[in-house]
Amino acid sequence: MNGLAPDWDDLRLFAVIAAEGSLSAAARRLKLSQPTMGRRLQALEKQMGAKLLERVGGGPAGSYVLTPKGAELLPLVERMVEAGEAIERARPDFAEGATGTVRIASGHLTIRFIARRLPELLDTMPGLEIELYSSYSVANLSRREADIAIRNRRPEEGRLVMRSLPQYSYAVFGAREYVARHPEAASEARYEHCRWIGFDDTRGRSDSFEWLCAKIGRVPEIRCSNAGTILNALLAGTGLAVLPCFIGAEEPSLLQLTAPIDDLDRETMWLVLHEDMRNRPRVRLVADRIAALFHRHRHLLQPEGAG
Repeated sequence: MNGLAPDWDDLRLFAVIAAEGSLSAAARRLKLSQPTMGRRLQALEKQMGAKLLERVGGGPAGSYVLTPKGAELLPLVERMVEAGEAIERARPDFAEGATGTVRIASGHLTIRFIARRLPELLDTMPGLEIELYSSYSVANLSRREADIAIRNRRPEEGRLVMRSLPQYSYAVFGAREYVARHPEAASEARYEHCRWIGFDDTRGRSDSFEWLCAKIGRVPEIRCSNAGTILNALLAGTGLAVLPCFIGAEEPSLLQLTAPIDDLDRETMWLVLHEDMRNRPRVRLVADRIAALFHRHRHLLQPEGAG
């Protein structure tokens, strides 16, 4: 081993390759090229004086497993990574007062619900900036991929704190124009005779997807990878779809064709923070505002009957 201290970024790179198991996956996560990853790993191994990861299997990307020395080093690096992430989470709050950026992550429809109420959310919050991150992948709060996450399942992992938000219901919706052309949409005949829009299988099978397939006896004719696309197809008058009631209630061109579906349990949303962020002034303020926002609009989440 030479006299230079290992580069922190290279140690983190080593930990990511070990976690992902391949250069290609680690490169995507760190947004680096595979050749760069390989060169930096070699430089780290030269500094440490030992082979840390061993390439196994074929293919251009290959897989990597820890050597005995790599397995010895990894727990030390993981503690460094955890400390670095804690510092990064704390950094914005060294400035006095509730200022800075707060990043909120959730699924497409929940982010849309918040985005349409940003003036209400941001009122009397000068000095704060909001980033809205829309994705079905779960944001990693430890790595500060988001400051606040809103999830429809209670998380079990990590050092997280959470509060429950009002439950929301599902119902069948259709565009007024589609219902006018297909009057059977307003009756139980809808399940046999109407065209349906739903998820494809890229996200697995959700409860609403399973309910719909059982109800219509087939998979939906129009299948989409995310709820935003389902909504756009619905608004275009393509067919009918099962949506959270809070989305349909906001669209004047949509009709709620059924009462909230009893067979689909109302889902509780969870506002989730990393434990290190719960007392950060900017994050606490925005989290309180989001919780109040959802409680204030409970009537949209849990409407009565069909429209």
